[in-house]
Amino acid sequence: MDQNEKALVDEQRLMRMMRKTLTSIVRDTAPRNGYPSPLSEATIMNIKDCLMVISTRETELARLTGRTLDEKPHYSDETPTSHAIKISSITKKPH
Repeated sequence: MDQNEKALVDEQRLMRMMRKTLTSIVRDTAPRNGYPSPLSEATIMNIKDCLMVISTRETELARLTGRTLDEKPHYSDETPTSHAIKISSITKKPH
């Protein structure tokens, strides 16, 4: 991995950390039991704008590094969507 690729991967990591931190703040300060939000409307709009910029940059970085944003974790007990076939089990057709 060259220096440029490492910088892009580091920036991806930074964007992910910032997105997770901002969404955690929003979740932790969400109004409960009918109480008003402790955040002002301006702060809420600033958080939305930041999340939009982060999302846009994450998309750009994914395109630059050849990755997709729809990658999901795969669990060992998850039913596979495809199955492997051994090549040796395929019989040859006589000509």
